[in-house]
Amino acid sequence: LLAAYVRHARRHPTPLIALPMFKIRTFSVGIAGNLATRLGTGCVPFLMPLMLQVGFGYPALIAGCMMAPTAMGSILAKSMVTQVLRWCGYRKTLVGVTLFIGLMIAQFSLQSSSMPVWMLILPLFILGMAMSTQFTAMNTITLADLTDENASGGNSVLAVTQQLSISLGVAVSAAVLRIYEGIEGTSTVEQFHYTFISMGVITVLSASVFMLLKPKDGRNLIKERH
Repeated sequence: LLAAYVRHARRHPTPLIALPMFKIRTFSVGIAGNLATRLGTGCVPFLMPLMLQVGFGYPALIAGCMMAPTAMGSILAKSMVTQVLRWCGYRKTLVGVTLFIGLMIAQFSLQSSSMPVWMLILPLFILGMAMSTQFTAMNTITLADLTDENASGGNSVLAVTQQLSISLGVAVSAAVLRIYEGIEGTSTVEQFHYTFISMGVITVLSASVFMLLKPKDGRNLIKERH
């Protein structure tokens, strides 16, 4: 489908999404980063409640409510993202926070049903703050250098990419979990643990995408205004 659209866009005088837009480095890196990193982060809302129910024996209502700290952390982090970006810049922030998110996803493999509830939800709160920082930085750097002519198309591509990457994240994590289910001698909890480690590794590797950014990229968005 992608190849067919590229062929169509080259021939059509006014395509819906202009191909020259992808020559803008920050836009291309932002789109690629959205696709790569959300493969890992998209697994958490799917795998975590499932592990709490199937692996740890929590009721469905309780398992669902335990995801609330992720949303709370996400909301809290919104007020601090701009200051973090001013201190570190987009490149360091995105690389660092993506590595941190990968480690946080992998550490879910250390959780067990014997842990107190606060030890289960505290990492979710911290992960919510990190994911909020990453998403805000990714989305703004993606649109940072677009012009008035291609801003609309860029927003459309970003929105579609976000929905697609989240769906792919759920599909990939489900496929990985299914692979571990086929290994004899492993318990249900161990299968979830191995899946979290795998998705954490994928997220850590995806941080390399943001190495393509330059240290000064996005400065026009976060410079101090007097």
